Amino acid sequence: MKVLIAILFLISSALALPLPFPTSETQPEGYHTKPAITSRAGTPSEDITYILPIWEGALAQHDPARDLSILNTMRDALGTGGPHTKLGWSFSSWALSRDIGDTDMDYTFDPTNLKYMLALALQAGLPVLVHMNNGRWADCCTSNSDGGWKDNLLDLIASNPNTTMMNSAGESQYAHDYGSNYFSLSRLNTVYRKYKQRNTVASARTIAEWAKSNPSSFAGVSLSSEPMYPAPDVDFNPKAIEEWTMWMSNTGIYGPGGEFFGEGRVPRIQDIHTFNGITKQSFPSWATVRPPNRVTPGDRFGEEWQRWRVQMIINHVADETGWIASAGIDRSLIFGHMTPRLDDYGLSDTIETATAANGAGGATFYGWNPMYFGEVTNAYRGTGRTNWGVFETNPLSSDAMTNYNTLLTFYKDGAKVICPNSWEGDMAVKDEYAIFDSPYYGNTYGDAIRKFLIDYASVPRNLEPPAYNPGRRLFDLYDLFKSAETTGIDNHLEPSGSVGKVVRKSIFSHVDGSLTYNVNLPVVTDGQRLNFWTSVGIKDGAGAGGPVEFQATINGGPKLFGRSFRLLQSNWVWNHWTPIMVDITDWSGQSISLTLTTRGNDQYGWTMWGSPAIYLASRETASISGAVNDMAFGALTTASSEDVGYGSRAASITDGSETGWSSIFHASEIGLEWVMVDLKSSRRIGKVVLFAREDLVPYTGTGFPTAFEIQASENSAGEWKTLIKVSDYPRPRAGDGQIFTFESINARFIRVVATTLGGVGMETGYRFQLAEMQVYE
Repeated sequence: MKVLIAILFLISSALALPLPFPTSETQPEGYHTKPAITSRAGTPSEDITYILPIWEGALAQHDPARDLSILNTMRDALGTGGPHTKLGWSFSSWALSRDIGDTDMDYTFDPTNLKYMLALALQAGLPVLVHMNNGRWADCCTSNSDGGWKDNLLDLIASNPNTTMMNSAGESQYAHDYGSNYFSLSRLNTVYRKYKQRNTVASARTIAEWAKSNPSSFAGVSLSSEPMYPAPDVDFNPKAIEEWTMWMSNTGIYGPGGEFFGEGRVPRIQDIHTFNGITKQSFPSWATVRPPNRVTPGDRFGEEWQRWRVQMIINHVADETGWIASAGIDRSLIFGHMTPRLDDYGLSDTIETATAANGAGGATFYGWNPMYFGEVTNAYRGTGRTNWGVFETNPLSSDAMTNYNTLLTFYKDGAKVICPNSWEGDMAVKDEYAIFDSPYYGNTYGDAIRKFLIDYASVPRNLEPPAYNPGRRLFDLYDLFKSAETTGIDNHLEPSGSVGKVVRKSIFSHVDGSLTYNVNLPVVTDGQRLNFWTSVGIKDGAGAGGPVEFQATINGGPKLFGRSFRLLQSNWVWNHWTPIMVDITDWSGQSISLTLTTRGNDQYGWTMWGSPAIYLASRETASISGAVNDMAFGALTTASSEDVGYGSRAASITDGSETGWSSIFHASEIGLEWVMVDLKSSRRIGKVVLFAREDLVPYTGTGFPTAFEIQASENSAGEWKTLIKVSDYPRPRAGDGQIFTFESINARFIRVVATTLGGVGMETGYRFQLAEMQVYE
């Protein structure tokens, strides 16, 4: 079969002919006949910045006048802002604890308190965001929440076997209060997931109905706060370990017919003997596999386990986003609520978890000052989260400038939602986090918020362009490499630099080393901005090494990546690019020296700068249309096959519609499918962006090929040039544009030819599926 496919592929490449494939009327057994690609959510992001202090003190049993008085006091103290920067309010929906019915109602969600607080927001004239606190903070510890948590549902879940997180000794990590409701994040933890999904969806429906009637008062929702592990040797829950082996081997729920088929490890580990060879272990079967008691950075066995711990958080965040979106809340208004970089190994809250949601990003920041934020916020924007927020923040500083500049930095970085913690107007004794009257910091934070609301009341939000389309390219630092001043013994171009099997044109930079470019930035007009975009990673093939730090500076001064962007030992074992985007508009009209630096403790760092460039963007670029600069928008599209019965056509990947394209069903992953766009004339191209299917079904993101080529031709005779060739391509996260850059070429036709197809959830076979395909200069 492989030989036949190879022959067909060579013939089709030479003649530019479509290949013969069976029609959808003759699909093999296992074909999913019900159309599964549904409309994607997504609305343009308004240019409003919301300041939404957290106050958890309202409750339906109160006298409404009492609670309204507290909110009015907050309005009087902070001011309301203006048309573009608005004061609001944020609070939690406790759908697994306080806000539930009794035992005879199976603890179903009770909307009484939620409806009361939504109505209270309208009376106060304050837009709101609701924190969906149904994770480790499910019966939070805030002293101004009036108690009455009804922990009986949480205790019921915990009383079932294998529902809680466990350490290596098998001890449950579950406990009430202070963020200790640690339930296993395994998808096999069906008891916890059943209750959490049911009650979260019910809560989200209540919010969605209210938001539909009051759209201007709705800022969004944040996910369960801070999913992480309490210690380095967690989670040893048997279900988490069992799912790990399923994920690695692409079996069970990750195998053919499984709900998450197509989301397993790439490449899959064929058998236990292969696993033992990779990790230097001696397990007799998958059933006997046990994780290491600790993760040793750089050790392959520990890193395989660490990779799975991070993946469990990513999966849970993505699943929760899908649940909420299914209730009718636009996923661009569903924000993550993470603690990125707090402890990458111990808690597993890596930067990837903060951008995992098929929605918007979000983080918690306490005690951080402006020089730190770039470490996280630039990576947020680099992955294309045009909506992101800060859902618990307090500089914990008595310095007025630090407090004000914290808010200003969030604004410049494009945050849509900022939730200061906390408003404590109903507390006689306030804690250190109080906005006003903090026992340690006084009124410093509250004064900064008030000033910011005045200063930026009429200033439109700093809308971020999507990272895959950061604007019109002005300076390609790859092309300008020969003019750069360099340090280090080896700096050179890598036309096909590969990190984690993702290929893009790159600059290899030695550790310790630097690249300095002298460029004259143009003057920008109102509504325009300058962006520096790059991606950083460790080249495939590197042996185990130590941490590496990346930094970018302008004129030897401001550090664009915060303290620095660190790649830990895990990046030497399960590599991936980390995209980064920085707004450098402040230097418009100036001659600058942009220096890219790498440092580390390994003699030969294998460090890669993927496609570094400076772009000019406009507010139009930041729109959701995607048509700006995209040469493929509206282009004629053809494909090797179309599964019309599946509800998709090839044309939908370039027409701006919210569907997608699917090839026909294949019984084997070894198959050949392609999709091609015609730009109508020869154009200069240097980047192709592919989007995995991103509808709201549980198997969103599947159907993406694991081996494929991106090819280009200037004519219809089919003289194809291979621009990108990859194998064992990692599973993309839905919503993330898969960026492929290459040395510029003139071309009219661009096609993606898949030779190893992706599995699709709930099916037993394979397809090539895309939500969208874009082509850029």
